[in-house]
Amino acid sequence: MSKLAQIQSIIKEAKELVEEVHRDLTEAVEGYNLALEEFRTTQESAALSSVDELRESLEGIENLDEALYEPEIVEEDLEPLQIMEVPERYEVQEPRAGLFKAKFWGFMTFLAVVVGLALGGAVMRHIDLASITPENWRQNLEEAFGFYSSLVTQSSEAGAAIGIAIALGAGALLGYLVYWILANAAAAKNLSKAKAIFEEAKTWSEEKRALIEKLKKVGEFLREALYTLRGNKHFGDEFGARVKRARFFEGDDYEAMSPVAKDEVATAQRLYGTLQRLAHLKLYATSDFEIAPSVVAVIEEARVQMISLKERIYG
Repeated sequence: MSKLAQIQSIIKEAKELVEEVHRDLTEAVEGYNLALEEFRTTQESAALSSVDELRESLEGIENLDEALYEPEIVEEDLEPLQIMEVPERYEVQEPRAGLFKAKFWGFMTFLAVVVGLALGGAVMRHIDLASITPENWRQNLEEAFGFYSSLVTQSSEAGAAIGIAIALGAGALLGYLVYWILANAAAAKNLSKAKAIFEEAKTWSEEKRALIEKLKKVGEFLREALYTLRGNKHFGDEFGARVKRARFFEGDDYEAMSPVAKDEVATAQRLYGTLQRLAHLKLYATSDFEIAPSVVAVIEEARVQMISLKERIYG
C-alpha cells in the first residue's frame, strides 16, 4: 500500500471513530439535559402546589408539635448540575503539507531545464543574446533548439522540432524526478502526521467515552430522583387531602383526633418536610459529574419513605 493510501486509510478510520463517539456523546448530553429539565420542572411544581397544599392542610392544627425541617444543603466547594452544550468534535484533517512545494519545484525544474537547454543551444550557435528583439526571438529560439536537432540528425540544416522535444522531455523527466523525491519525502512526513492525528483522535474519543458513561450514570440518577420526587408528590397530595378531610370531620385539635387521623397528620408532616427539602434541593456535583454524597442521601431517604408508603397502602 502506498504512503498516500495509508494516509487516506488512517484519516478515514480517525474520522469514523470521531463521528461515532460524537454521535453517542450528543445522545448522552441530550438525555442528561432532558432528565435534568424534567427534574427541575417537577421541583417547581412540587414547590408551587404540593408543599403549599400540605402547609395549608397542617396550618391551624392545635396541640401538634411543629414539624422539623431539615436545612437546605449547601456545598460551598461544588456547583449544581447545569444544562450543558455538546462538546465540539475533534476536527480530523488529512495532512497535505509539502505537496504544493513538490509540485512547485517540479515545475520550476522543468522550466529551468528547458530554459537552460535553450540558452545552451544559443551559446553553441553563437547567438548574441543582447541582439534578440521581439521581432527575431522566435527565429533565434528555433535556431538554438536546432542545435540539439543537429546532434541527433547529424545535419546542420535540421529544424527545431527534435530539439524542442528533447528539451521538453528532459525538463519533464527531471521535473518529475524532483517532484517525486519531494512528494515522497512529504508523504513520509504526512504519514507520520496522520498517525499522530489518529492517536489524538483516539485519545479524544477515549476521554469522551468516559464522559458519556458519567453522563449516563448521572442521567440514571436523575431519572431515579425524578421518580422519587413524583412519588412523594403524589403521596403529599393524597395525605394533604386526607388531613383536610380529618379536620372537617374531627376538628382541629390533634389530641382529640382518632388514631387513624393522627397517623395521617403525622405522615403529612413527614411528607411536608421531605417535599420541602426536595423542592429546594440543589443537585451539587463535582466537575467530574460525581453527585455529592449529601444529595444522594436526601434522594435515598425520600425514596425509602416513598417505598414505605407504597407498601403500607398497596402492600
